[in-house]
Amino acid sequence: MVNEHSQLTDTTNASNTLNNVQLSHDHDHQHPHQPHISAHTKRLLNSRHISMISIGGIIGTGLFMGIRQTLTNGPIISIISYLYISALCYYMITAVGEMSCYMPLNGSLCQFQFRFISNPVGLMNNFVYWISWSITLGLELSLIYELLCQFMSFSSTNMLFFIPYWLKDKTSVILIVWMALTVANLFPVNYYGEIEFIVTIVKVGFMISWIGLSLCLVITKIGFTNWSNIDVIWGINTIEVVDNRVVNKLVNVLSSSIVSSCFTFQSIESVGICSGEIENISQSLPKAIKYIVIRIVVFYIGSLTLLTLMIPSDDPHLIEDGGNQDSVLSSPFVVALINLGIAETSFLIHIVNFVILTSMISAANSNIYFGSRCLLSMVEEGYFWRKFANTTSNGGVPVYAIMLTSSIGLIISLLSNFKSAKIFLTLSINLSATSGLLMWLFISISYLRFRKALEYNNINYYDLAYTSPFCIPMKHGSWVSIVSIVVIILSNGITNVWQFSWDSFASCYLTSIVVVVGVLYYSRKWNESVLRPAEDIDIHTGQSQSAFK
Repeated sequence: MVNEHSQLTDTTNASNTLNNVQLSHDHDHQHPHQPHISAHTKRLLNSRHISMISIGGIIGTGLFMGIRQTLTNGPIISIISYLYISALCYYMITAVGEMSCYMPLNGSLCQFQFRFISNPVGLMNNFVYWISWSITLGLELSLIYELLCQFMSFSSTNMLFFIPYWLKDKTSVILIVWMALTVANLFPVNYYGEIEFIVTIVKVGFMISWIGLSLCLVITKIGFTNWSNIDVIWGINTIEVVDNRVVNKLVNVLSSSIVSSCFTFQSIESVGICSGEIENISQSLPKAIKYIVIRIVVFYIGSLTLLTLMIPSDDPHLIEDGGNQDSVLSSPFVVALINLGIAETSFLIHIVNFVILTSMISAANSNIYFGSRCLLSMVEEGYFWRKFANTTSNGGVPVYAIMLTSSIGLIISLLSNFKSAKIFLTLSINLSATSGLLMWLFISISYLRFRKALEYNNINYYDLAYTSPFCIPMKHGSWVSIVSIVVIILSNGITNVWQFSWDSFASCYLTSIVVVVGVLYYSRKWNESVLRPAEDIDIHTGQSQSAFK
């Protein structure tokens, strides 16, 4: 049963803000004081849950499927790209940890832009970030069906499991999976933690087994053949813009290797969204973040290195138009085993596909959770209907936020069945394409403003309960991240310099354009600076009781 727990935490501003919680603003077009509605979620995620959620965010669809394009660039460029993006991710996730431990708000990751940068930036970035979770949910639901068809082999008489005939219908499968995931998210958040705990154990067990098996095969059978072949060590140019080989390689590195590496790491920051529902956050979150670099090295860099030894960069399975229609759905983890002579119908291949399927279902489940909490953060800042802040009495679950987020995902997935909706789907996918990169960018900017606010209030950074565990200069690292992410976003559509295409341009830059235009519009409408001065940053409201050592 849903109870009306939405109430104002700052009573001195209640009369000014109760009726103004949407995007419309009064007072001569100036931005009013935000209402700060409390959603009353409950801290039910323990350290065990958070540790597994942080690992699960690393081992997912991006690793199993998204790594394919990176491999076409050859071992050297692929490994360097992953190491570089891993460093950026470490700075970013550590920044999230420092801010979240100091100020554990609901969907902290999303509220930091409102608090430390400005309201226009917070609104626009979080809106596209929330929409991207919903759209990604729809895409995951469609991929789950496609992989189910491949995994269960509907047309075969020797099916691995008994599947009713009516489950051949795509709409039926999508509705069943969507309903199950939505209902699962309506239970108290510790149930979500338990689901992710179990799924992550499966994924970790598989990754350890796969790495061990691959290492043995490389040592005893494969060797360094792919690394010694000069024709494949530098990869192939899947993008040809001019006749100059050097220019083509540079374009491939920028718009293929580095960009695809970024998308592989997408959602690694999402553990910060859980901040408002973590019990004993001062111990649980730092523990999860502290060892994330080790997990990145083992699961990402380790897997990539082994895959470059097992799969040549010119393998047709890695190239989307390489003649094999199934290559788009084939994970490099499957391709590596097939290249070793293992039959596509073997039990081992089924195990790999089952783990990938499990990861997709887990990702779809997380899309609902993270998307609903992102929406909840906008509600608490006063940019959505108060009704969406209502939570269940027993579990503190934001029912309406969950239902809206999952419903948008369902609509996106069902629209994929209709050719007439292709334009809408393309625009939706384009809108969410770079939202993760923009979130990384604004996390780094938020962190710099957070540090600036600490200095203005004479708070010693080294007195905080949680700081970078390796004494890395976080401010310098954040600047490096900002510059790098801006370059990556601009490089995403670099091919349009030579071969302009509206589809390509929109895919690469639509999200960024929408955010920039929206920020400028609301900044002018509300007469508010894009970057809030340090003296106006509220560094105290929401501060944890254990924020300091």
